[in-house]
Amino acid sequence: MDISFTEEPSFIEAYEFYIDTINSSEGDEVERLVVEEVETSIDNDNINEIQYSDCEIWDLLIRHDITTLKKPIEYLLLEFGTSEPCNRFDVGNSIEFILCDYIESCGLKVNELPNAKRFDLDIPNYKKLSIKYSSTGDITLHNSNSCINVDLEMKDTILLTPDGLYLLTDEELKKNNINIADYIQNNGDSLKLKRKIIKELHKINYPYIYNIHIEHDKINCKNRLCSKVFYKEFMKEYDESNK
Repeated sequence: MDISFTEEPSFIEAYEFYIDTINSSEGDEVERLVVEEVETSIDNDNINEIQYSDCEIWDLLIRHDITTLKKPIEYLLLEFGTSEPCNRFDVGNSIEFILCDYIESCGLKVNELPNAKRFDLDIPNYKKLSIKYSSTGDITLHNSNSCINVDLEMKDTILLTPDGLYLLTDEELKKNNINIADYIQNNGDSLKLKRKIIKELHKINYPYIYNIHIEHDKINCKNRLCSKVFYKEFMKEYDESNK
């Protein structure tokens, strides 16, 4: 096993080497020495001060097995879907949880923010992100709960559609000469992202796009109620608590 770097590794390179090494079953004693060297190197860099770049985060996300993201979502959409209005909030939250689990499986720490305004998760040493899933039409960035919307700012977002996974950050959009204001629409009680931005991202070869095909058969969806599943699980827990 080659245990040397030809040049000083970046944090992400050292981290990946570290993960590969501890997962390997060959040469445990030699590997332990290498791991200790990498840990020392990371410690010397003061890991708490290291900030991930958009590129580093994206590289970690797309290297993982994407089926572990898409398969649970496909099952969720087939069994429950969003045709029933009462399902929409729960299905949306569930997709957020699935994506958070996926990000954690890529080796990143995730703090879920279920009650935060405009953000859904926080990746320490990177940034807070909003999560949006949209199958058709313009993408709702946020609602103002029947009040007049005065917030016209789009937060850095992970956008998931049936066809693609996108990391949309203010920094990268500006690098690619995309004026996000051209794609934002204030609908009075909500802020929308015009769907035509997806076409533009592909046109300019935006770097943070991963093609993904999420099956969503609305016709054959079973339209089960999320609330029924919650109720059944709640009653199981309740019955157990009384034993």
